[in-house]
Amino acid sequence: MLRLFVAIDIPEDIRTLVCGMGATIPGARAVPTEQLHLTLKFLGDMESSMLRDIRQALAEIDHELFSMSLQTVGHFPPRGMPRVLWVGINPVRETVALRNKVEKALSDIGIEREKRKFSPHVTLARLKDSPINRVSQFLAGNALFETPAFRIDEFQLYSSTLTPQGAIHTIQDRFPLHKVRYRDKEQD
Repeated sequence: MLRLFVAIDIPEDIRTLVCGMGATIPGARAVPTEQLHLTLKFLGDMESSMLRDIRQALAEIDHELFSMSLQTVGHFPPRGMPRVLWVGINPVRETVALRNKVEKALSDIGIEREKRKFSPHVTLARLKDSPINRVSQFLAGNALFETPAFRIDEFQLYSSTLTPQGAIHTIQDRFPLHKVRYRDKEQD
């Protein structure tokens, strides 16, 4: 069994800008810099025999290149005791369109679609019993946060291995956006 997810990597210079954000909040455990990403689809535990079909389905996705920036901060759940601190993205439309293509490609090979509404974000920290006033101060102090824009030209299929020290993410494959299709001259 492989624990899989599809994601967009965040460039190293941008990861450095957001690394450790929220770590000063009591009870916060920051996501390690190398694990900062935007999840498009969490597949969960999949049989190894499905890996080839998953790769083929994802390789067929054609989507325009686009740029995004990380901006604004928030927490999940939006009401009640915060458990996850996140930074949002801009633009949302292109990211949602790519995510919808991922959902369709994988549902075509029998992987169930996600039922929850997609909220594109990058998880910054996990919170445990963090004082709500400290979370509120963090949100207010970073309300205008925004990174420089960066180009999205591919997405990745990751496996995740859970260990006592935390998850280890390994890239299984990369999928470039906007593939150029050539017509077969013999078919003309």
